[in-house]
Amino acid sequence: MKSVVIYEEAKRLFIEGYSLDAIVELLKGNVARKTLFNWCKEHSWEDQRRKRITSTSDLQDDLIEIVRTAIRETKANPTPHNIYAIVKAVSAMKLFQGIQLEPEEEIKNTAIKEETIKQIERDILGIE
Repeated sequence: MKSVVIYEEAKRLFIEGYSLDAIVELLKGNVARKTLFNWCKEHSWEDQRRKRITSTSDLQDDLIEIVRTAIRETKANPTPHNIYAIVKAVSAMKLFQGIQLEPEEEIKNTAIKEETIKQIERDILGIE
């Protein structure tokens, strides 16, 4: 690996949350831990890691608020459109959190199945 490629990959891994020791292992010994430590200090990788964590937390908070808003709207007005908004918001949150949807849970750009609407009405809205 070229040193620029190694540097960029090490930086990406560190910012994503990997430890220096883990990065050394992942890069198959192409870089010394001391070199990673120096790069980390010289190029403020810790600051970049904190910014990523903060922005990720902000985005997750926004997604949670969107889900809450969709649920409130649907409780007040349980239309198929509002129910679909909940399904899409929850799906976005699951994808953001890295939760793999099962094939039967995947949201398609087609109409919502009647059974899905009934389940949401029952489980989320408490409508029998």
